[in-house]
Amino acid sequence: MKKLSNLKILFAFFLVLNVKAQYQIAITIDDLPFVQELSLKHAQESTDKLLAKIKKHKIKAVGFVNEKTVMRLGEIDARVAMLEKWLINGNQLGNHTFSHPSLTTTPLEDYKTELLKGEVITTELNKKYKQPKKYFRYPFLQVGADSVKRYGFEKVLKDHNYINAPVTIEADDWYFNKVYMDAMKAGNKDLMKTIAEKYIQHNSDYFDYYIKYTQEVIGRPIKHIFLCHANALNADYFDELCKVMTDKGFTFITLDEALQDEVYQHKDTVLAKGGFSWLHRWRITDKKKSTIKEIEIPADIQALYEKK
Repeated sequence: MKKLSNLKILFAFFLVLNVKAQYQIAITIDDLPFVQELSLKHAQESTDKLLAKIKKHKIKAVGFVNEKTVMRLGEIDARVAMLEKWLINGNQLGNHTFSHPSLTTTPLEDYKTELLKGEVITTELNKKYKQPKKYFRYPFLQVGADSVKRYGFEKVLKDHNYINAPVTIEADDWYFNKVYMDAMKAGNKDLMKTIAEKYIQHNSDYFDYYIKYTQEVIGRPIKHIFLCHANALNADYFDELCKVMTDKGFTFITLDEALQDEVYQHKDTVLAKGGFSWLHRWRITDKKKSTIKEIEIPADIQALYEKK
């Protein structure tokens, strides 16, 4: 009887391992070459730091570029070189429009222009490093508040051979990074550390939420696509962010591998002004109700963010 009980425990243990082994995630990083830098030197050093950590974890990421931020007087060559480092380190570059506009408030033709203006440097670099895929990421994850814009721009993407890069899990790092940079500018290292710790805990809680939410919406583990940004917070704490994912049982895959999951063929009929995870889009499309409460930004971080 005791032997049978031990077998049950062993079976349960391997069942848990098997479930965890199904957790896979692709890493995508928005707003290249860099966000909220102190200076060009700070952006360069932080980029090197972030890329070293991405390589350390054997991640092949896709970085989505806003080419407007490359066009700075006297710094263009240096900023193109920053982008090239992503490719040198085995990553890919995608199009995030020229200047990161909102599709909700931008006319369709202007948005098309943003796409084409946003591919000039990136296309040449991808050709140089023989990267054939053309990925696009919607700024603010806004895919259209009306059918004309949504389906009109989807046709533009198809006509120009772009592959949409959805997002299932995002880090909320843009929120934390703003207060992290405020603390950095003030020279408050203790506050920087506190903010970073809360950022990592927020993501740990967020991953727990999304694992449960995915099961509720899709009914099985999926190949997730994670969104974070090229910023100082991630450059400083990317190791800790990766540990959150690996501790939850995730292994890293490429964006191309993630998109092989049939879930990304799931019907999506949502027309909305705002942008959000594709898991939310699929849930709304399927008219499912959620019983799981989404994780909120800590109140003290909210207060710091809203502080003038």
